[in-house]
Amino acid sequence: MRIKKIRGLPLIILLVAILAFLSDLSNSATSPTVSLRALDLGATKSFIGTMMAASALIRLIIVQPVGLMCDRKDPRYFLVIGFLLYITNYLFLIFASSPYHILIGQLISGIGSAMFYTASVVSILQTSKERTALSIGIYATMMGFGFSLGPTIGGMLAETYSYSISYIFSILVSFVAVLIGLLVNKIEDIQVVQKTNQNKEHFSYRKILSNKELLLVSLGAFFTSEALGNSTGFFPIFGKGIMLSEGTIGIILGIRALSSTIVRIPVGRIAETFGSKRLMLISMVLSAFGLFLVPQFNSIWLIPFFLSLEGIGYGMFLTTANAHIGEITTENQKGAAVGIYNTFSAVGSVLNMIILGIIADSFGVENTFRFTAIMISSGLVLMIVILLRKNDIIINKA
Repeated sequence: MRIKKIRGLPLIILLVAILAFLSDLSNSATSPTVSLRALDLGATKSFIGTMMAASALIRLIIVQPVGLMCDRKDPRYFLVIGFLLYITNYLFLIFASSPYHILIGQLISGIGSAMFYTASVVSILQTSKERTALSIGIYATMMGFGFSLGPTIGGMLAETYSYSISYIFSILVSFVAVLIGLLVNKIEDIQVVQKTNQNKEHFSYRKILSNKELLLVSLGAFFTSEALGNSTGFFPIFGKGIMLSEGTIGIILGIRALSSTIVRIPVGRIAETFGSKRLMLISMVLSAFGLFLVPQFNSIWLIPFFLSLEGIGYGMFLTTANAHIGEITTENQKGAAVGIYNTFSAVGSVLNMIILGIIADSFGVENTFRFTAIMISSGLVLMIVILLRKNDIIINKA
């Protein structure tokens, strides 16, 4: 199938964006209930934090090899594999009789998400060329719409019927995605095919790792990964503690995700004009501020607003960070760069989720939000220091 364009954008970008929507829809539909399902089976809060950290650890192991393979082979092969692994996880959730069954499913899902999200971003970076920021904005927006609808649908299905019905919904969504993924693999994208067959000898890992701009983006990913984990992993527990139902928890997570979504295309357009670094720093300020305020008020009306501030910050960061990677890397290094970025994010998730689980058990789940806000603020200060030192070096050399 020959590549086509819609409003100047290659069809493959739009299809990959649809797959991102389905990926976040299916995965986030389980977010209001996975922690609660584990608690029902006897898990402690520390176990839940460790479970999430283990899922992040497996992503850490997988993302870099997948990124490198995406530089050498067509990355679209990994899109379908990712959804097949998602389906396996949902089956484990349905038939689990022990928290360890949920742990196994989360490990499998971690492998699937490492494959899908690395391959999808690389596919867009290799194809979008001069419209990278807008393409990433569209992709990130579709992800956000999926994450907006998923918790609401999953939470309502769980409250009205059962947890298993919400997991069956995720299986059906993933099956549709598999069919679309097979279609994506049949598109003959000239740019991707050329990319996979040339310039392998110019690849330099040392050059990529010495890229200070990539270090800056990756550090941001390290610290912001904790914000997403806190919102999706521990907010359901916090919500149940203040007597919110599964459906209400799902709606609040959906509002948070919708807020994150609506800023992504505008942010992508702004980044094309003004650059992305300032927007990345602003995004971290919003995330830290929103999370710090969540446990300060146990009001059902204020919590969605505060959590939405974190969501807006996350949406801004996701768009600007991925677009910036496309701007600062050469054609044969994008997969490796995305892998490094995702590795920092996964390392952050591993360490932070273990710590958050311990904090939740020892000091109360509400303090996980305060701790996360402090961590993001610390990361922001570190990034500003690196950026200022980098500018000083440039000035002194001049």
